[in-house]
Amino acid sequence: MNKLVGLIFIGADSASSKCSRIFWLNGLAGTGKSTIAYTVAQKCKSRHLLGASFFCSRDDAHLSNPQLIFTTIADQLGQFNALFRERVTRAHALDTGLRYSSVATQLRELLVKPLRTVQDQISPCVIVLDALDECKDDNFTSLILSCLSQHISALAPLKFFITSRPDERIRGGFQLAGLQLTTQRLDLHEVKLDVIEHDIGHYLMTHFEAMKNQYVVEDGWPALKDVDALTSLSSGLFIFAATAVNFIRDRGYSDPSDQLSRLLTATVIEGSSPYHYLDQLYLQVLHSSFPTEVPRRLGEILGTIAVLQQPLHPADIEQLLKLDSGTVRNTVLHLGSVLLVPQGDDEMIRLVHPSFFDFLTNRLRCSDLRFTVDPKTQHAFLAQLCLEAMKGLKWDICKIGDPSKLDCEVPDLIEHIARHIPPYLQYACRNWAYHLSHSRVSEAPLVFLREFCLNSLLHWIEVCSLFGELQSALLGLTAALKLVMVCICDLIVVTY
Repeated sequence: MNKLVGLIFIGADSASSKCSRIFWLNGLAGTGKSTIAYTVAQKCKSRHLLGASFFCSRDDAHLSNPQLIFTTIADQLGQFNALFRERVTRAHALDTGLRYSSVATQLRELLVKPLRTVQDQISPCVIVLDALDECKDDNFTSLILSCLSQHISALAPLKFFITSRPDERIRGGFQLAGLQLTTQRLDLHEVKLDVIEHDIGHYLMTHFEAMKNQYVVEDGWPALKDVDALTSLSSGLFIFAATAVNFIRDRGYSDPSDQLSRLLTATVIEGSSPYHYLDQLYLQVLHSSFPTEVPRRLGEILGTIAVLQQPLHPADIEQLLKLDSGTVRNTVLHLGSVLLVPQGDDEMIRLVHPSFFDFLTNRLRCSDLRFTVDPKTQHAFLAQLCLEAMKGLKWDICKIGDPSKLDCEVPDLIEHIARHIPPYLQYACRNWAYHLSHSRVSEAPLVFLREFCLNSLLHWIEVCSLFGELQSALLGLTAALKLVMVCICDLIVVTY
């Protein structure tokens, strides 16, 4: 990793970068982009060069929301420069709806215009924008790059460090006239393999040394040839090395020597995909966790964790899925290599890396169909569960008592919400429309939608008001309406 970060800083200081405003690091899933982005952010911060950072994440509703990118950058830049903060505060005062405006308006009003007035009084700094491809809407990703292409010259003295997968939409965005001549790029998948393997080998040895302090292992473990073999199997993917380390040191087995041996002796058939060995590793983790039979609930639980829009505690997933207490943790207890499984109910459960989602949702990669997840089916399942959960909504659910009060006039409103609306119900209120709009069109969820509209719609709107998310509620209803219209059109086609 140090070598790769060194390449980036050398590139950033080169003569060709003097006219560049953007450094784009792209690579396949699992190549270490986010780790590099974090390292770059830390190095910039230590040199007082970090203006702002935003790390996108598909399993977090806030970190996958493109409308939060420029507002977050503007807020953090305000901490970097007091005069800039003053200009941004003034912009919000003039237009109180900026946080809900289009990304084009946000960029213009919260970055371009304030920078124009303080350009000579703000030091050059770096904006780190990681995993741009993990925005929940691909169209927004293209729009963000389009907006940057129009205003990049007016954003001096800011420089952007952007990471993403080399998706077609993103590659197309960087081909726009405003970005093509101002962007330096580094394709991780084109970096010499020996550079990457050097860092992966160092990463493995560091963690093996730590394991020696945790477990009793034989002298000379691990053999250098085994480390080299594991490094070679990684195929340049840091996520392979990280998952392998988690698998080997798993406390559920407490036998790193045997785990390493099992991993290296597993049947591996050569494949052309860069993810071939990673897929084999993921299958090895799943088969080791469930050597005899797959629990009946695993598909529902694993699928739910994979497509949740924000992580939940195990207990809240159980409430949403109507499962007995302890079912979630007991079912996925041995999947610590690929899931962050909390010991108690005070932490969230989530995937370790997005590449595991890619694996689970691709039948060509996850060859054992007992573990595959169909996203559209899972979204429909969750939409139905969310709509069912919202049957528990009622008038004045937070017991405020006076409907004439503005939210800002209610003391301890956040505490009221936390006390009367459990997290699983908050999740249902915020995300039912998203799951419905991403589900496979069928009659079943629409039956629950009809009942929701008849019995719970007004209560839901009240809750959205308490959350301060009425605009999101409007967008949710619009998405639901589009789905209903699609169903009606399909019905008309079938009828005629």
